[in-house]
Amino acid sequence: MKGYIEKIRQKIRLFPPKKEGQSGEEYARQRVLLGLKYGVFALTAFAILRGMLVVAGENVTVSNSVDGRELPIYCVDTPEKKIALSFDAAWGNDNLR
Repeated sequence: MKGYIEKIRQKIRLFPPKKEGQSGEEYARQRVLLGLKYGVFALTAFAILRGMLVVAGENVTVSNSVDGRELPIYCVDTPEKKIALSFDAAWGNDNLR
């Protein structure tokens, strides 16, 4: 089992092994630069995904249009047993006492 785990570690190694004759300082510099590249890549990927989610979240609307008027959706036919509560807070003061 230990041999198998070691093989997996070698295949998914993030940093290359120290080359023969390479000084510790060169190897450390190489690891820092490679770590910075991985970090920049990860942050860029995160920023792109986050931006996609923000843009997609703003553009999703669900409504029902009847005679050009947008009405809320009151029910959806689904085989799942679910309950949804919603509050219509867009009414004016004239409907309140």
